[in-house]
Amino acid sequence: MPKSRFSHNQIMAIVREMEHVRPLKALARKHGVSTATLHRWKLQVADEQKPDRERLRSLEVEHRRLKNKYAELSLDYLTLRAALVKDVNREC
Repeated sequence: MPKSRFSHNQIMAIVREMEHVRPLKALARKHGVSTATLHRWKLQVADEQKPDRERLRSLEVEHRRLKNKYAELSLDYLTLRAALVKDVNREC
């Protein structure tokens, strides 16, 4: 498979440009590629962005779980501290 004339960043820019330029033939002619190549690049970029969305979702779930665990541990700490210390406002 030959090396592409375009870098990854250039391909990303061309795919973003596809959203604004309606006649794809004009865009393909401007960059010297076929319309099939443009469609292939668009699918390739979409596939690359999919794992980022999945990773973001898993990080959000983990963040929510950690926040709940922190809240639970804070309540346990306050309960134990109240049981051990008569003056709750004073440091242990």
